Amino acid sequence: MTRTFAPDYQSYLRYSTARHPRERVWRNVAVSSVWIVFFLFALITVTSLGGIGFLFLLLAVLVVVVSEWLFHRLRKAHLLGRAIKVTPDSFPEIHAEIAELRRRLDYHRPVEVYVLDQVEGKMEVTSLLGTRVLVIEGAFAADLQEDGPASLRFMLGNFIGWLKARHDGLAVSVIILDYLKWLRYINPFMLPYWRYSTYTCDQFGYLCAEDLYASLGVIARLTVGKELGPGVSPTGVLEQAGQVGRRPLARYAQLTQSEPHIVNRYVNLVAFAGALMPRDFERFHAGLDEKARRLLRDLLVQSPHRHASGSLPWAATDGR
Repeated sequence: MTRTFAPDYQSYLRYSTARHPRERVWRNVAVSSVWIVFFLFALITVTSLGGIGFLFLLLAVLVVVVSEWLFHRLRKAHLLGRAIKVTPDSFPEIHAEIAELRRRLDYHRPVEVYVLDQVEGKMEVTSLLGTRVLVIEGAFAADLQEDGPASLRFMLGNFIGWLKARHDGLAVSVIILDYLKWLRYINPFMLPYWRYSTYTCDQFGYLCAEDLYASLGVIARLTVGKELGPGVSPTGVLEQAGQVGRRPLARYAQLTQSEPHIVNRYVNLVAFAGALMPRDFERFHAGLDEKARRLLRDLLVQSPHRHASGSLPWAATDGR
C-alpha cells in the first residue's frame, strides 16, 4: 500500500513540533519529584536501618521490577492465545497503516499489536522493560475503518506517538513508588504531565490523520459512542468547554485526573490546528455558527498554543 502524504504534515511530525507546549516543563517537574522522593526514601531507610536497610531497599526494587516484567510477559502470552495478532495475513489494512505510520514517525522499535473483543478505553498501549504491546478493540477498529482511513490513522498515530515521545519513561519508577506507598506524594506533580502527554498524543494523531474533522470526530466518538458521535455539535462542545473552564469544581475535578476532560482535548486540537495548520482551522471555523465562533475565540485566547506560536492565526477569521 503506497500513499503520498502532504509534506507540511510530514515535517510537523517532528517531536518538538507535535509536543504540547507545556509538556516538557511538567515532565521535568515529574522527573525531579520522582528523584527527590527516591532520595528521601533511601535516606530514611539507610538512616533507620543502616547498610542492611539499603540492601533491603535494593532487593525490594529488584523484586518489583522482575515481578512486573514477568507479569507483562505473561500478559503478552495470554494475548497470543486469546487475541488475534495483527500481521500482513490477519489484518492487512491495519498492519499496513501501522507500518506506514511507524515509518512516518521514525519509530522502529518492535511493537506487537493485537485485536481483542473488549478493551477498556477501546485501545490501550503498554511499554515496560522492552515489552511494547498495543491492544485494539475489534468493533472499534472496524468502526474506524468504516469511517475512512483518517479516523484509524488518528487513533493509531495517537498511540504510536505515545511510544515515540517515550511517555513510558517513568513507568518503572511509578510502579516502584506505588508498591512502596509513596506514589501519593508525587501524584500532584505527575498528573499534569500525564494530562499534557494526552494532548501531545492527540496532536500526533491529528498530524498522522491529516484531517481535523476526522480527528475531532474520533474524540467525540470516544465520549458518546458510534451512533451519536457523528451528530455531536461543535457549538455544544465549545459551550461545555467554556463552562468547564469557568467552574471551580470542574477545574478541580480535572486536577485529580490523569487525563484531561474530553471537551478540553477537543478544544486543544482545534487550537493546535490554528497554530500549525491555518488552512485546516479556517475550514473548521467556516463551518461554525456565530455563537460557536464567539465561544471558540474566547477559548483560544487562553490557549498555550497561541503563546507558543507567537501569533493569533484565528484572529483574521473571527469576523472582527
